[in-house]
Amino acid sequence: MKLLDKMIYRFVMLFMICIPLFKFVSYILFLNGVISNSYDFNHVYVLWLSLPIFIILYVLNYKKITYVDIITYILIILALISTVFAQDINISIFGETNRNEGLLTILNYYFVFLNVKNISNKKYKEKIINLFFILGIIQVVYAFLQVYTDFNFIKHFSKSYMAMGLCGNPNFFGSYMVLLVLISSTLYILNKKNIYLILSIIYALGLYLASSTAPFIGFVSGFLFVLFFKGISKINLLKIVIIFVILFFINDYLLNLRYETIKENNRRYNIKYEITDTVNSIASKNEEYNYGSSRIRLWKNLIPIAKKYYLFGCGLDNLRVVYPQDKGLIYDKAHNIYYQMLITNGVFALITYCLLCLIIFIKGFKFKDNFYIAIFIAFIGYSIQAFGNISVIDVAPYFFIILGLLYSKDNEIVI
Repeated sequence: MKLLDKMIYRFVMLFMICIPLFKFVSYILFLNGVISNSYDFNHVYVLWLSLPIFIILYVLNYKKITYVDIITYILIILALISTVFAQDINISIFGETNRNEGLLTILNYYFVFLNVKNISNKKYKEKIINLFFILGIIQVVYAFLQVYTDFNFIKHFSKSYMAMGLCGNPNFFGSYMVLLVLISSTLYILNKKNIYLILSIIYALGLYLASSTAPFIGFVSGFLFVLFFKGISKINLLKIVIIFVILFFINDYLLNLRYETIKENNRRYNIKYEITDTVNSIASKNEEYNYGSSRIRLWKNLIPIAKKYYLFGCGLDNLRVVYPQDKGLIYDKAHNIYYQMLITNGVFALITYCLLCLIIFIKGFKFKDNFYIAIFIAFIGYSIQAFGNISVIDVAPYFFIILGLLYSKDNEIVI
């Protein structure tokens, strides 16, 4: 079993590297005119090709069924049922164009989780997080070049003051940074090692460069949960909070220097202004565009669809099929991971997934090891930002790796 442990660990590491690597290669090919769309060389193939390997590794490493295994099996079965009764079965299998969160991708998430949770060697788990740190640094460097340079060999987001890293969109890049900044900052507060402070500053900069509000709220909310654990250094906590605040305003100031105005199409895509606009919209009862970046309006419009397909969903990634457009804008995601699951996979899948997260949430407050506490805080931050963000193949695999790391084989309930 030690050999299988090592095989799973190494393959997970390779898997983690290949996702951003394929995205980087796609950008290079696009910028050099080799492909006309950066999604033509799609990193979803990493997920699809790795799926059978993850399944084989899980079967070979099988010991005893736990409650967590059963919960995951139920999610797999519900995903299959949703696909069978999907409005568009092809989309349900392969996913919406450029989103690709169909059955094959969802199964990959679940088997990534099942394999990672079965890794018993803590050193392997620590190395997985260390690799995540390294990949995060690379992403932040690329994001910095996107925002503060005009290099033609760097793929910039349509709004050049917003960074997307190698995640395709600032919202996704922000959710990626939430995981990293919460792990590193929690480790600094608990372990008091300066290396984690440096990493925290790097990832906080990445989060601010994304200029995405939902991840920022997830970051702040997750950070507050650190206070629930014993052994925190009040000095380090105060120090890192002050640094985060100063860094936020420095980055905001530098962005305003580089871009004379960040107002485009009567909408300011910036954390500070977006929160202000939302508060003003609430006060004036104007929900048309600024209220939560139009998310509230979208969620209200999706209520009839949720009622119609609540049982088993309209089909994985089929939201566009049942809600094709809104005033010329095509919506293929509910901009709320839980709402998306309800509409596309059904209420039973949502309840089962929430049960899985609830088990982790309850168990997390009993963690004594700083390593697991830090990962737990990242889990909370991501789960909170998920109320205003979407799941994508650039980030979700890393979140399911985080979920797997939080389940220790020694603490699982075996039946």
